[in-house]
Amino acid sequence: MKLFLNIKENIKKCELESVAVTVVLFVTILVGSLYLIFAPKQDFSEDENRVLESAPKVSLTSLADGSFMDSIDSYVGDHFMLRKASIALNTRIQLFMGKRDLGSNYSRTPAEGGVYFGKDGHLYEVLLPNRTDIFARNVAAMQLFAEKTSLPFYFMPVPSGAQEQQDRLPFSAPSHDQHEELESIQAVAGQNTKVIDVFDTLSDSTGNDYYYKTDHHWNTYGAYKGYEALVKAMGITPTPQDDFEFEEASDSFLGTLYSKAILNTQPSDVLYLPVYKKASSVTQQTGKQQSDSLFWKEYLEKKDKYSVFLGGNHSVDVVRNPAVTNGKKLLIIKDSYANSMVPFLATNFQEIHIIDLRYYTQNIYDYIRQNKITDTTAIYSIKQLCEVLVANKLSAR
Repeated sequence: MKLFLNIKENIKKCELESVAVTVVLFVTILVGSLYLIFAPKQDFSEDENRVLESAPKVSLTSLADGSFMDSIDSYVGDHFMLRKASIALNTRIQLFMGKRDLGSNYSRTPAEGGVYFGKDGHLYEVLLPNRTDIFARNVAAMQLFAEKTSLPFYFMPVPSGAQEQQDRLPFSAPSHDQHEELESIQAVAGQNTKVIDVFDTLSDSTGNDYYYKTDHHWNTYGAYKGYEALVKAMGITPTPQDDFEFEEASDSFLGTLYSKAILNTQPSDVLYLPVYKKASSVTQQTGKQQSDSLFWKEYLEKKDKYSVFLGGNHSVDVVRNPAVTNGKKLLIIKDSYANSMVPFLATNFQEIHIIDLRYYTQNIYDYIRQNKITDTTAIYSIKQLCEVLVANKLSAR
């Protein structure tokens, strides 16, 4: 009898637990569904720096080919309740389980490494060996460009933070040595090409930190060191760093590496603007728009704070400094690393013509002749040279 009563009590207890679990699940699903239906939705994730999935639209075609269900999965994944906290929790769990390479995509061509959590609050790009012909084609095109223009050409391949600060990487973390790409560029450089090696200049061994903690770019101090190396190679005396006030523009910068591995306890970066202390009337022409500053401060209120320099990447920008009358006109072909260097270069050149080959569609050789360019430079991160093909933009004449 006693045994029967115990069994009966256990059954009741199980039934109560089942009811409680069912109620919790039902309420969770109901609240989550109502949130998905009625809560305001974002079109763009500032933290992840990407467009979010829009609400799926049903049609006979999308139902037949299965794309409707795929859209629902993506939509729910992009808009579920407490999503940001869940992403941060997932990052913590992966770190706790010993995973070091977060946010990678090895199915992509070329493969994309993720992010390492390094020492001193630093995030680092995982550098992978170069397994495509993109780098070789880009470098060959740069050399052909130098030969075709017959102008002095200064090529600055910029190493990544993971290359320059290897002592801060996780213990035994694999990392490709970018000296391999530097040596390849040096090996094919022609007579009018000067390759500028900034590996030692930007190294952690100098005792300085020249890279952002949460972003893949060099910081403003790193940009100044790159500028200094470039103009010295050109035979120009660099404007002293003391002639600039490094103005703190933001202490809440969370860059591209943070977007790949979101962690809500990640320390943010301080972003500085190099403000020239002497009187200056430098202008920036972007299409039909002219600005009296090289700093687009509206970006300081956005996630992409690095775009405060020149307003980000455009097809063509022209920077003019009427206070410089040496007749020097510099053409920069570049990625975004160059953007934070331009405020320094503007003190040495009458005109700076900035072309981003990713967006430029005209004949670059015609442009050089029409604008009477005197010097040319290429400023690219080595990682970009390995991943984004720009060679075809330099082939036409």
